[in-house]
Amino acid sequence: MENSYAAVASEKGDSQLLEILGERAAYEPEAILAVIAEIERRSIAAPDLEQIKQETLQALELREKQVNPNPAAPTSFTDKLKDFWTLFVPQRHYFVTPILINTNILIFVLLALAGMHVLSPEGEDLVNAGANFGPYTLTGEPWRLFTSMFLHIGIIHLLVNMYALASIGGALEPLVGRRQFIIAYVLCGLAGSLASLWWDQQRISAGASGAIFGMFGMFMTMVLLERQMSWTEKKGMVLNLLGVIVVNLLFGLKGGIDNAAHTGGLVLGTAYGAVLMLRSGRFFTQHYDLRGSIVTVALVLGGFVGLYLQVPTENAKYLTMLDRFGERETAAMAVMQEMEQNTSLINGGKYLEGLEQGIILWDESIQELMALQELPDLGEQQAKEVEILLSYTQLRKTSYTMMRDDIRDNRPWMHQEQQRVLWAIGTFVQDLNNLREGKPATSHGNLNEMPLPDALEEATGLDLETKPLIVLDGEVLEGIAPDDIEDHVDPNDIEAVSVLKGEEAVAMYGEKAQNGVILIVTKQQ
Repeated sequence: MENSYAAVASEKGDSQLLEILGERAAYEPEAILAVIAEIERRSIAAPDLEQIKQETLQALELREKQVNPNPAAPTSFTDKLKDFWTLFVPQRHYFVTPILINTNILIFVLLALAGMHVLSPEGEDLVNAGANFGPYTLTGEPWRLFTSMFLHIGIIHLLVNMYALASIGGALEPLVGRRQFIIAYVLCGLAGSLASLWWDQQRISAGASGAIFGMFGMFMTMVLLERQMSWTEKKGMVLNLLGVIVVNLLFGLKGGIDNAAHTGGLVLGTAYGAVLMLRSGRFFTQHYDLRGSIVTVALVLGGFVGLYLQVPTENAKYLTMLDRFGERETAAMAVMQEMEQNTSLINGGKYLEGLEQGIILWDESIQELMALQELPDLGEQQAKEVEILLSYTQLRKTSYTMMRDDIRDNRPWMHQEQQRVLWAIGTFVQDLNNLREGKPATSHGNLNEMPLPDALEEATGLDLETKPLIVLDGEVLEGIAPDDIEDHVDPNDIEAVSVLKGEEAVAMYGEKAQNGVILIVTKQQ
């Protein structure tokens, strides 16, 4: 057949050959290749001859795949193994895809060697590695939109995505070329990350799924718009691609799967495929003008920046604040835990440095909480939590400042004013817990509005039947019954009540305080 085409071409005049070349859509690819060979042999000047040749070869290759979609399988184990390893080896028309596959696998292996669980990684580990997480992505770390594309939530997630990437990459990359394939992959991945961020800012999102969905959508759109193939030739490919997309989107409705990222990548890939078809005159080619590609990418990235800046950030800032607040609180409270373990060294100045650092940490949290209060769209409950946390943090700073000054001046630090502050801190902790559990706020009314035993239980949360240790103005009252407390103190004389529990109580008063300590300060003190 090829020889007959060549013979016919050799009989045509120069103008006839150029005319056939201009009407190439009406001829078989073999005929066009024969005309191109004859033009080259005669050294006839023809515009875009090399591009036409490559496009014709691609059309021939595409038709061959449609005619023989399932080539003969390797017959031996060695052949099968060799065929498998070719998925990871860059080749002329399959270059970018294996590099992406190898990069994803390498990152997964490195993280596994660093300690990340290979089946079910912890969310904290994924975030530390660069996953897309609203509280961080929206508060100064937008690079997570990109890095999350190369992280996977377990080895099953990785293998499924890499199989899909090899499948679509092997079909699409030879048709559009390396440059357009990698551009589309990255843009679709970013679109998926951005869509995930818009949909759920508290989700930890990672994986190449958004980019891969985009490549499927891009391929389907380009096949639909391509003008050289008939619908009969396209139908099987389009229905197959559409089936893969729909099945995976339906599967993604299950909990725990980031369908927003899938959809975002798919939409961008579909649009990008349409743009490429319009730029090429609606046929597959690897040759796209560099300037046009730069303009297209710039416009898409500009749109991404605009969408990113429009994502509501109040909730993200609040969640970030909680995370940082927890870190600062843990660091600041370390010195208190040391002081409870060894109270005899408090006046030796050992803890002054820790208290100074704690004051700095509490002050940083105060500044951040005050800034958070200025956000206009903070939710009602979130605003209330911020208000309680701010009062709590201000009291912690006051407590640490008093302790620092008392220790520096060699004075006992658990005095009346310190006890009053600690008691107030406890009330705000209780208020915060009640708010988060949906309970009404704790009432901290005057103690003499009810019988003293009941008032003490209300204020401290301790059951007096368990016989907690009672400390009145620094004096331990041992062995007294709950109803006998009023024999030792008049409720009208009480200035403040605070409570110690657990290790803190035992550290200060020994094993007799294992059921807790109620500290009562009277007005005379």
